[in-house]
Amino acid sequence: MFIRSLFLAAGLAASLTSGAMAQTFGGHVEFQNIDRDGDLKVIAGSAEISGRIGEDFAVYGGSIEVDVEVGGDIRIAGGSVTAAGRAAGDGEFAGGSVEVDMDIGGDAEFAAGYVRYDGVIEGNLDTAVGVLELLESSTVNGSADLTGQNITLRGRILGNLDALAEEVIISGRIDGNIDIEAEHLVIEPGAIINGRIEYSGPNPAEISPDAVMANDIEYTFRELDFDWDGDQFDGVNIDFDILPGGEFFAVAGVGFALLLGLIALLLMPRGVARLSRKFRRQPLLAPLLGLLLLPMGWLMLMMAVTVLLTVTVVGIVLIPFWWVFGLFVIILAYPLGAIAVGDLILARTGRNDPGLGLRLLGMFVILILASALWIVPPLAVISGVILSWIGLGSWVLAAFGSKDEPVAPVRPSPEADAV
Repeated sequence: MFIRSLFLAAGLAASLTSGAMAQTFGGHVEFQNIDRDGDLKVIAGSAEISGRIGEDFAVYGGSIEVDVEVGGDIRIAGGSVTAAGRAAGDGEFAGGSVEVDMDIGGDAEFAAGYVRYDGVIEGNLDTAVGVLELLESSTVNGSADLTGQNITLRGRILGNLDALAEEVIISGRIDGNIDIEAEHLVIEPGAIINGRIEYSGPNPAEISPDAVMANDIEYTFRELDFDWDGDQFDGVNIDFDILPGGEFFAVAGVGFALLLGLIALLLMPRGVARLSRKFRRQPLLAPLLGLLLLPMGWLMLMMAVTVLLTVTVVGIVLIPFWWVFGLFVIILAYPLGAIAVGDLILARTGRNDPGLGLRLLGMFVILILASALWIVPPLAVISGVILSWIGLGSWVLAAFGSKDEPVAPVRPSPEADAV
């Protein structure tokens, strides 16, 4: 519950600082009858969205339900996806279960365990799925390149069809040429096929006498081995842009890290101050320790303690909490590193012991500078890793290093004594 609250709060912080970017980040996001001219991008545990989006629309989450009119492209990725409405541009959908009742003005791409589609696709259709169903009223005006375990085509495809599957069932209309590799091909009553048909597989096609076919099937016997280890997708042109842009990670990263750093400053101010002093005194040793600990050293420590905890019944119960704590330490190392670097800069200006306000400001400036590097993502990753090394190494020095030397009292100068 605590981690979920942090996630929601961090999302709120990112959203408040990125209104112009149209980014929304949270646990449950609900927009009803939205009317927006620009882009909209949502990352959430669950989302319910309806209305109009003038340009591109993207949603990433667990459970997603949308009924929208989109002026640009639409991208949805989630565990369970239900989408209705219309998109003027391309459509990209990924997830466990995807049900789409939407007209798509451009090309469409599906990558999911189960896909059910009903609508009109003006461009081409590409899929990499477990089960695909194109319903009777669906239409693909371009070509279709389909890969899956079970493919059922009840709608209409005006262009060519290429399919690779364990089983392909056709009961709709296909105007272009067909090239199918499958273990089973079934052409049901009501099917209309106007183009050339090439089929290869271990079993002859099952063709209903009520099917209408302009040409005979060109059948080639071929043994197929579907172990579904991913090789069957090598030739499939699926290019899902399911991750937000770098600017989102920059803003969300600042919001999340700033929130965690503020919590650390409020809950353990003395510990954070000691951590910063250790880094100022040993600015090379701290990141070196972080380098040794992150990631392999820390992972070995987590595994070693996990093995020790399995010895007792009580210890087994504590294992999940130990891993949550370990993950929290790794995440918190990033803002702690920003605090340490900010304090180092402030110390050079004569502020050796900044208060909460200055320390928070220094951390914010360092996080902003690090996030600005998302213009070149590799630089942003490198800066984040270095800050994490500094934070983790300084933390270790503060926790296990020697105590701070007492600060010597300021003695008056001889001139003052003479006076």
